[in-house]
Formats: sequence, C-alpha cells, structure tokens
Amino acid sequence: MQTEIHTMKAFHKLKKSCKAYLVTATFGLAYVMMALAGLVATSHAESEAEIADHLKDNSCVSCHLNEVDDDNTAMTEHFLKGIHARRGVSCSDCHGGNPKAEDEDEAMDEDAGFIGAPDREEIPKFCAKCHSDPNYIRGFNPNLPTDQYAKYMISGHGKRLLKSNDDKVAVCTSCHGVHGILPPNDPKSPVYVSNIPGTCSSCHSDSTYMSGRHIPVDQLDEYKTSVHGIALLENGDRGAPSCTGCHGSHDARRPEPSGVANTCAQCHNFIREMFVASPHKAAFDEENISECEVCHGNHAIQKVTDDMLVSEDKSVCGECHDSDSKGWKVATDMSAHIVALRNQIDSITLIVDSAREIGMDAEDAIYILKEARNELVKSRALVHTFKTEDVAEVTKAGTEKVQEAGVAGRGLMEQFHFRKRGFLLSLAVILLLSVLLTLKIRSLSGSSKIEE
Repeated sequence: MQTEIHTMKAFHKLKKSCKAYLVTATFGLAYVMMALAGLVATSHAESEAEIADHLKDNSCVSCHLNEVDDDNTAMTEHFLKGIHARRGVSCSDCHGGNPKAEDEDEAMDEDAGFIGAPDREEIPKFCAKCHSDPNYIRGFNPNLPTDQYAKYMISGHGKRLLKSNDDKVAVCTSCHGVHGILPPNDPKSPVYVSNIPGTCSSCHSDSTYMSGRHIPVDQLDEYKTSVHGIALLENGDRGAPSCTGCHGSHDARRPEPSGVANTCAQCHNFIREMFVASPHKAAFDEENISECEVCHGNHAIQKVTDDMLVSEDKSVCGECHDSDSKGWKVATDMSAHIVALRNQIDSITLIVDSAREIGMDAEDAIYILKEARNELVKSRALVHTFKTEDVAEVTKAGTEKVQEAGVAGRGLMEQFHFRKRGFLLSLAVILLLSVLLTLKIRSLSGSSKIEE
C-alpha cells in the first residue's frame, strides 16, 4: 500500500512539473485548430461554388435560381448546401424529368420520368428508392445503413401512416428537412445529437398538433430538467441520451415495460445485471412493471441521491414498502451504511483540506480519500442488489480507507502544530538571546567608560 501511495505522490509531482509544458502545448494546439477552421471554412465555400458550377448546365438549377419566385430560389440555394448536391445527386435523381431541356414543359415531361413532389404519405417510399438499395448507397458511403425504411415501417410513425394514413405523422422530411438535407454529424442538422430534442418537440410539444393522440406534450420540458437533458443541452455531453437514444430513430416507438430495462442497459449495464440478480426482478416480471422507470422516472430522470432510499418526502422505496415490511428494513439498513460512510468521508475531508490549506503535503491522504469515495460510489450502485450484506461489505472497506486517511490527516496537523510550537520556542530563545546579548554589550560598554 505504501509503495502505491508513494507512486501516486510521485505522479502528482510529475504532473505539476509538466503544467507549463501542457499550457504551451494547449495554446499551440488552439492556434493550429484556428488555422484549420479557417481552411475548412474556405474549403466549404469553395465546395459550394464547385457544386453550383457542376450543376450550371442543369436546367432545374439554372431556372429555379433565376426565378422571380423567391421561395423557389431559396429552395435551390438550400439544396446546393445539402449533402445530396455535395455528393452529386441532382434534382432529377429524385424528381425525374429532363435536366438538359431548356423548355419547361419538356423538362417536366412525364414521358421523361418527371414525378414532381411526392404526396406526404409516399415520402418514406420515395426516399427508400435510393436509401434501401445497398448497391446504390455503397457508391456514396459504404457505411450508411440501408434498413431505415424497414425500421420506419415497424415504428410508431410508420404503423400509423400505414394503417390510418395520418397526414400529421412524421415522415423522412419531418426530421431531416427537404432539399438542404445535412448529414447527422453536422451541428446545423436537425438530427444532430444536441438538436434532436428540439426536432422531436416540434411535433410532440405542440398540443394542437398532437390532439387526439393521447400522448403527453411536456416531454421536452421534463427532459430539460433531467440529468440527461442537462448533460446534453447545458454541458454539451454528446454521449448523453436524447430522444433517439432511448426510443430509437427510424424505428422510434413507445417502449414496452419489458424493454425499458434493456434500453437503460445500453449505458447502465452493470446496474442492470445487479437488478436482474435481485429479488425484485421476478416480482417486476410477474406484475409487468417497467423496471428502472418505476423508481427513476422517464423523461424527467433526476440525479440520484441517498434520500431516495429512506427519507420523509423523497423515498422511492416507501412508495411500495410499508414501514413495518422486510423491504423497508432492507432499505433502512442499506441507507444507514451508506450515510455513515458518507459522513465519515465528509468529516475527514475537512481535516485533510485544512492540512493542505496550511501548506502540508496532503497528497497521500487525498489519494486514500479518493479510494474511500470510490467505495461509496460502489455501495450506492449495489443498492440495486437489494442485499444489505453486499452494501455493508463495500462500506466497510470504505470505512477502513477513511480511517487510514484520518490517521494521515491528523498526523499532518500534529506535525504542523509541533513545527509551530518549535518555531515559537525557537523564536522565543532567539529573542531571549538577543536581549541578553544587548544587555551584555551595554554592560561592557559601561565598564569601558568607567575605566576611562
């Protein structure tokens, strides 16, 4: 253990010595990134110019760009900025017709395959002509999936479109846009990860639009207050789940109770495994209860606290278990172990922080406390086993770490006070010697004058 602590101590000192080099490297990297950003912006502008030049002989583009109708002009300009134009897909590839013809009737002749704008209910199949063809898509991006249409047809949106021909149900263009479609990794795309909640809410937060569908319209408001929403929308954590992270994208649907836990397990698999081995699993299956959702909610999931076990107003265990039940006793016992360890850590942290603030080298004690906090985190996760002994075992290990850190912290404070007492004693001795020396000098000076 001592070897490990000294190793960590050496690591922290090495980290401090490298700080100046890291700062210099950071500024250098920032300069390079700024230069690259300028190059990317320039290349983007050039690529758009090249696209327009490439399509200048396309009568669809040339006519619509020079039309009196501002809407058609804006539509064409929008298209030229999209991924399809960048990859060489032109208007006629989707709408048919003859892009070489100058005459409008000839260009939009049905004999030339012109189909114009598809009806709303035909849009998924319209897009699937290309996006469901692996051989065709491979020529543009071999990694692009080609099962979107198949997934869409089993989604909540697709089923409603197929069965009831609902003219308000989401189709491809509802989420991706129409002509200026951008790739999902473009921050301006409506399906960019941090834009997805806003895109979904354009329908799902509109009470008038969603009327008659028996679906709540406050999901976005709840999501914004959740731990997931704050991570994604406020902190910019693109790994946090948005609507599609839980519901799916093209196959979006309302999850069944049995599927909720598997959805959460995409990120929280360790917690899921503990729950599956717990006594609650069989009971939840028998009652067809959504596992994680019962305690944590769905769109408004909050950061977990120790009060969720046992408290007057925040306990989720108390919603099902009476105060005299076995389940409540287990919750109370687990809570007692966790709270005790948390309070011990808080108490010793004050001592160690005090030692650090007065200039003592507290790196060893800080490292030991970090290990104790790791045990606290483990114990909180283990509540999903609903076994007091599992939680107790981990909190015991954490308590031992806290005690070790406490010994180190108090030792530092004792060293400080010992040094302080030694310093004051030394100062007193020095002052006493100074006074005695001064008196001696005056005495010798007085004796010399008498002899004279």
